[in-house]
Amino acid sequence: MPPSLTTHLLSLTPTDLHTATTHPFLTAAATSTLPPTTLTTWLAQDRLYALSYPSFIGSILSSLPIPADPSRSTSLEWRVADVLIDALANIRREIGMFEDVARQEGWEAEVCGEVEEGRATRCYRDLFAGATGGGKGWVVGLVVLWATEECYLRAWKFAKSHCVAQKGEGDAGQDVMARVFIPNWSSEEFEGFVGRLRGLVDEVGVEEGGWVWRECERAWRQVVWIESIFWPDVEGSGQTVGEEVGGEVKGQGETAKEGTKADSVQ
Repeated sequence: MPPSLTTHLLSLTPTDLHTATTHPFLTAAATSTLPPTTLTTWLAQDRLYALSYPSFIGSILSSLPIPADPSRSTSLEWRVADVLIDALANIRREIGMFEDVARQEGWEAEVCGEVEEGRATRCYRDLFAGATGGGKGWVVGLVVLWATEECYLRAWKFAKSHCVAQKGEGDAGQDVMARVFIPNWSSEEFEGFVGRLRGLVDEVGVEEGGWVWRECERAWRQVVWIESIFWPDVEGSGQTVGEEVGGEVKGQGETAKEGTKADSVQ
């Protein structure tokens, strides 16, 4: 039996995926050693990223054919609609979580004020905007959604594995990653949600080697590349993932060699 679509995608860029989901930012987040400015930079960009999600989910829903017969609740399309609606509820809660933390920690100006989109945030927004266009339809959009959540789950589970016990009160917000954000994206609930997405992607039964299959491969590579540059650099880490040098992207393995991932989503 050939591998499922998601298994195939996960096997395409193992080195790049590992690099993107084990960034020094995550280790620093887990050990409460992030500089405050680095933490607020990430939080501001993640909030902007989250704000682009409703339109993205809406585009998938709008291209999803919903069966009219009474048995539709068991159909693949209806179950996809269910998980997309859950995704909207999740992102609404997370946007509120970002803004609550910013208010509690005194970071409202840095996080919720006039914040310019970073390069990776723009790339994600552009990828979302085109995920269902050009005849790709809801299947490729669903793959993009699963891919982003799969990367995030892996990244925050990595962070959780490096968490250390807190020893008293540190600087304002220093342990907010361990208290709020790491538990949110390494939880059993989030892992279950990602598993639902993966199961639905595989259930579609995309023809191996066909046009949609290749579009899914392209989308996966784009997500992994963008994820690798989404994390702010941690000073002194010795690793600046996604730094452009001579038209290539450092540390990107297979993805960097193509040299067109940034162009394809900008």
